[in-house]
Amino acid sequence: METIDFSKIIATAQPFIKQTDIQRIEKAYSEALLYNSADEMHKTLETLHIAVTNIGVGDKVICSLLLFYAFQKQKITVKNLSENYGEAVRTIVEGLVRVRKIDTSKSKFHSENFIKLLLSQADDVRILLLLLAQKLYELRSIKNYEHETQIRLCEELSTLYAPLAHRLGLYAVKTEMEEMCMKYLHSDAYKMIAQKLAEKKSMRDAYIKEFIAPIEAALKEKGVQCEIKGRPKSIHSIWKKIQKSKVSFENIYDLFAIRIIIDTDRENEKSACWNVYSIVSDLYRPNPNRLRDWISSPKNTGYESLHTTVLGQENKWVEVQIRTRRMDEIAEKGHAAHWKYKEGTNAVGATDWLAKIRQILENPDSENMDDETNSRMQLYTDEIFIFTPNNDLRKLRANATVLDFAYEIHGNVGDTCVGGKVNGKVVPIKHRLENGDRVEILTQKTQTPKRDWLTFVQTSKARSHIKKFLTDAEFKHVEQGKEIVLRKFAQVKLKFSDDLVIKLLKHLGLKNTNDLYLAALQNKIDFSCLKELFVSTSKTDAEKKAIAINPAEFKQNVHKKLDIESNDLLVIDNNVNNVDYKFAPCCNPIKGDEIFGFVSAGGGIKIHRLNCPNALNMLEKYPYRIIKTQWTASVNNSAFTAGVRIIGNDDLGIINNVTQLLGREKDIAIRNISINSRDGQFEGYLSLSINDKEHLGKILDKIRAIKGVHTAVRAQ
Repeated sequence: METIDFSKIIATAQPFIKQTDIQRIEKAYSEALLYNSADEMHKTLETLHIAVTNIGVGDKVICSLLLFYAFQKQKITVKNLSENYGEAVRTIVEGLVRVRKIDTSKSKFHSENFIKLLLSQADDVRILLLLLAQKLYELRSIKNYEHETQIRLCEELSTLYAPLAHRLGLYAVKTEMEEMCMKYLHSDAYKMIAQKLAEKKSMRDAYIKEFIAPIEAALKEKGVQCEIKGRPKSIHSIWKKIQKSKVSFENIYDLFAIRIIIDTDRENEKSACWNVYSIVSDLYRPNPNRLRDWISSPKNTGYESLHTTVLGQENKWVEVQIRTRRMDEIAEKGHAAHWKYKEGTNAVGATDWLAKIRQILENPDSENMDDETNSRMQLYTDEIFIFTPNNDLRKLRANATVLDFAYEIHGNVGDTCVGGKVNGKVVPIKHRLENGDRVEILTQKTQTPKRDWLTFVQTSKARSHIKKFLTDAEFKHVEQGKEIVLRKFAQVKLKFSDDLVIKLLKHLGLKNTNDLYLAALQNKIDFSCLKELFVSTSKTDAEKKAIAINPAEFKQNVHKKLDIESNDLLVIDNNVNNVDYKFAPCCNPIKGDEIFGFVSAGGGIKIHRLNCPNALNMLEKYPYRIIKTQWTASVNNSAFTAGVRIIGNDDLGIINNVTQLLGREKDIAIRNISINSRDGQFEGYLSLSINDKEHLGKILDKIRAIKGVHTAVRAQ
């Protein structure tokens, strides 16, 4: 088992570390040799080579990786790390141990949640860089594993770590992971594309050579120092494009791109790139719609490059990327953050966080790397990620409780939840969960939701389940209470009726029938008063004294009743809550009418006009059920129903004139219409949706103005 020489790794890392830090790195290496086994040492150095070569890490990451196994085996303490290597190294080592403990075996089912969990658990972004280096080492060693392990590893890498590398901007790492994983997970497709690429390689190489030749000659003539190469599209990206576009391999034309990498100093980068662009565009016609200038305005992730698409030989469009050596190195190391460009604005991440990555990787000598305040990346503070006993990952809002998690699993689990086991420890239902907790829900069949649960649950799912259960339970209790009231009435030989229920409500001082039935169920009502209270109701109709009221005095008597006998006032507006009222269909009151309320036996209230045909009968038989009612100026209801009676000459087109008039009016709709004609006259009845009484009056005036209409009045 040949291992890379440590001195060569340090030589490669020289651009990323200070000379003064070499001594600390060598000390960490000595401790690694002392405590690591030969196999652990091999893994450490191989992983370190990947971290240095593919990512470009600094001294603190190198020390952290060297000390990882020793700390994990408790050969080195937290105190040793802090005192000998600094707080940054301690944070990285502890964080790497923590994220390595996360079981990601089911990441393919919840990849987005696992990515967020890793991001939220990493106190320092460099933890994730080391984690990716370790995973890439495992992938490069995949031939040493059993087939089942290979498949599991590739599923984990392709669904979790490759997307994570993409979001961190580690494009080369992401591409290598996708390519290797595809070999094992989709071997047939991989072999097919690889074979077709191989078959056309000579043609492709010849085309690239032919395309590049004029550019090379022109740049050489201008004295431009640069490197030109064809960048082939990865097999995985070709496969994804075939799937997305639903085309065959033969119809994929952009299998490569040309990259021109210029050697120039930092001050002249912009002018050098545009100078090369002018040379290329003189040779090949560019597509103006495909010009991307990320040099004048770099992406907020730091990516800088100039992209253009030109028409080459054989009328083929070819993408040309123009950048400097510095820009290319940053892009290859990962700063480009291609993920945000390709995956859109909804991709996970934050600009500030990515800017911090750029600072850490591009400026390893920055003093800010030692500033502990820069370590903690507070992402997803409004979300936490919780494991089930089966290792499924569920997302909840921050401060979620055990009960919230129970309802997240299933409504019945939440309804019967009595507590939980969090990381093996029994806790109550109110216990607040933290990121990465493993939770087992404890239930009892006799448990039911309580109203006080609403005071501490955090998720809308839990809240809606609890409210539904309480509402259903209350309805059930109301029905049970009603059965008790019916039995009590039957015991004293009283016929259950709306009249008796309303009178009983007033006697007991209760607001509605639900209160009555619930009080009966809770044994809070003394029903011994029933017979005495309703003795008058058992008399025959002949024994009852009829209330004789002259219809001409109806309005006066009603007003007297409403103004003197009733202390209640029902106000009809847009903000009536907890009042069950409806507009009576017998008279269809609308805003502006004089109205009164009539309490029905079920507790609801019907709103009538004072001149309703049934109003006199209500006042005579049920005066105690009338409630004073009035409109307010704030009421705004365009759904009032009003009847209109029209009489006129049965002339051709007159009905059409009426309907056209109504059709032109705003805030009005015809709900129903019926027409009868006889002896040259017609009589029509219209049901209109109207705003208020004043609105109706204006409509009636307009109808009366139609030639041939004799009468247009509001129907009772």
